[in-house]
Amino acid sequence: MKRDRVAADPAATAQTLLEMTGSHWVPVSFHDSKPAGVKVSSPVPFCAAAARASAWPSLLKVSAIPCAGARYALGAGGEEPPPLSNFLPPALRRLADGAGPVRGAPRLPAAPVYIGFGLEGRPAALYMSFMLVEYANRVAQFCSVLRGKNLNLRLSGGMSFCSEGAAAALTSGRASISLGCPKAVKTAGLQGQVCVCLPAAVAEKFAAAWLRSAAPAGAGA
Repeated sequence: MKRDRVAADPAATAQTLLEMTGSHWVPVSFHDSKPAGVKVSSPVPFCAAAARASAWPSLLKVSAIPCAGARYALGAGGEEPPPLSNFLPPALRRLADGAGPVRGAPRLPAAPVYIGFGLEGRPAALYMSFMLVEYANRVAQFCSVLRGKNLNLRLSGGMSFCSEGAAAALTSGRASISLGCPKAVKTAGLQGQVCVCLPAAVAEKFAAAWLRSAAPAGAGA
């Protein structure tokens, strides 16, 4: 996976996605080394950093993220998935072997050293938004209009919330919707919301199509 890709202005793309969907979007950047002039934030869960990034941009060191599910989804923390019991609510633990590992969760092939949330001027790898289902439906409808067919996306979220959705979007190259684990919903205050992740190339394509549709007839001719 390429880091620091040359792409459209992340802030402008995020603003266009806001106009398109009615929900705020956060540009997420991956870094193999610490970006110059950016202070590393105190360790917090991935979901918490992403949820507050529109007001407080941050830079996390992946190995310090205090969530085994997030570290695994981001390609760090060893090859063995964390135990399923880490993520199951008590009512469901009797249905499965909680000591067994999570299987089939999306994972990045190589871990970035740092992840930036809403960093100004840093090329984005993907765009994330926490939104109510009605707004997520707008994304699905826009995808269907743009592609001429129903949206084909990756649904995830049993192990971790936004980090798993991010990994699914980046490994599949298409939109991902994550439903979230109970811990993530509580930690980031995201009750009733889903996490939608768009790879940067997809987000920029959507933004460009939206801007073209809003342009006056004959503009650019």
